[in-house]
Amino acid sequence: MPLHNKILIADDDAEMLETLSSMLEAEGYQVIKAENGQEAVELARKELPALVMLDIHMPVMDGLRACKAIKDDKVTHGAQVVMLTVEGSINEIQQAISYGAKTYITKPSSKAEILKVVKSII
Repeated sequence: MPLHNKILIADDDAEMLETLSSMLEAEGYQVIKAENGQEAVELARKELPALVMLDIHMPVMDGLRACKAIKDDKVTHGAQVVMLTVEGSINEIQQAISYGAKTYITKPSSKAEILKVVKSII
């Protein structure tokens, strides 16, 4: 059973990763950080977060493949996934939703918008 306040964030942009982490930790969430999709998949299996936030464009394994791996895995399939994207490409977002992502957030977004999405999911 995942911890309800545990969030895994995967983003190869260190500044974005730190900004999101600080914002969510200030709201009382426990945050786990990953710098690529492969690391996110491994940490999701180990940490069992309630929510996984994945940047679409990352090295090693992109967010789309990581989303599919997390949702296809019987250990992690219950985690909710939110995609983070700069471009907001309709094709990428549709693919992420087909893999099991709940929704997406375009970067940059306001703190209020990010917290609204997070609170609506967990």
